Formats: sequence, C-alpha cells, structure tokens
Amino acid sequence: MSYRSAIAKNIRELRFVMCQQSPASMGARQFIAKNYLDIKSQAPATPFIVRECHGAQPNVMVRYDFGVEKRVYLNELTADEVDQAVGELVLDADSVNAAVPGQ
Repeated sequence: MSYRSAIAKNIRELRFVMCQQSPASMGARQFIAKNYLDIKSQAPATPFIVRECHGAQPNVMVRYDFGVEKRVYLNELTADEVDQAVGELVLDADSVNAAVPGQ
C-alpha cells in the first residue's frame, strides 16, 4: 500500500469500470468499498472515478501526464490482487511520465 502516497503526485486520474452484480467484478467492488475513502483522503484532487454498468468487464485505467493511459483488466481477481494491480500502475508512473516526449 506504499503506492498510495504517490497517487496525488504522479497520477492524473484513476478510473474503475465494473458490473454491479457479476462475480467477475467482485474483487473490484470489494477493493472500492474498502479503499476509496483512504485513497481519496490521500489524493483529494485526483479524480477517482467508479463506473458501474451491467455486464461490464472489470478494469482499472490510470491516466498519466499528457493523457497517456494504461488499463488493466480485473476479471475474477480478489480485492488484494486488485490492490496489487493498482499499485503496479501507480508505481509505473515515473517511467511512463519520463518517457513522454518533450519532458
């Protein structure tokens, strides 16, 4: 969970898409329920968006500097595995942001 302090500094947006009922989205739903307030308190200005749509394939998208985006699909993952996936996306921010031309 050490990645959470880096969200405000390195991430422009954190967006989750999931189904409200499907078993494939259960881990994503649990992650949101457990961690939304903590992440939002550490990065209040960073958009943390949750979109629910019946039958949607669960995924998390992170927007870095200059509109660069990365998406990870979260099918059948546990809340801990979702946490790990989000952490990896956040920790990738330094290398992604540094690779953007013009910086």
